[in-house]
Amino acid sequence: MRAPAVVRHFARIVDLGVAALTVVVFVAIALATGVRSPWPAVIPVALALGALLLLRRRWPMTVLLLSVVAIFVYHLISWSPPGWIWPIAAAYVTAAATSRVRWVAVIGVAQLLYSAIDARWVIDVNPPVYFLHVLGEGVLLAAFLGLGLAYAAWLRWRDRPDPKDGSGS
Repeated sequence: MRAPAVVRHFARIVDLGVAALTVVVFVAIALATGVRSPWPAVIPVALALGALLLLRRRWPMTVLLLSVVAIFVYHLISWSPPGWIWPIAAAYVTAAATSRVRWVAVIGVAQLLYSAIDARWVIDVNPPVYFLHVLGEGVLLAAFLGLGLAYAAWLRWRDRPDPKDGSGS
């Protein structure tokens, strides 16, 4: 008997939902933090991030790297409030669930360092805000890496052989 279409296509439905949520949240936060017109940079970058997430299961590291590049480009071409790690949360979690988690951490730390350097002008204006920016982005990075590792561990646990059915050794 064939499973219902919703069950067969659940991964695609989840990917579409994650992509749509990323686009909506990225644009909403940009607008809430003072971006006047989202059309020149916010919406194109949000759509690019969402489109990349549709490929995250097949090419998690490529999606992560291209997402990081999109965030760099966004911050180079447009004023933006702090937000280097959270917009690509799904890419970090997915890539951290792979065997290349060390590379994911290296990429994240490099992105975090660059964001700290990019926001250095805030030190002169408001040091606590700068500290909270760097600390907050670092905590988010650690949380996303932890979620990816936990998801990978859950998948290994779920796929382990059941000792009750005699297939285990």
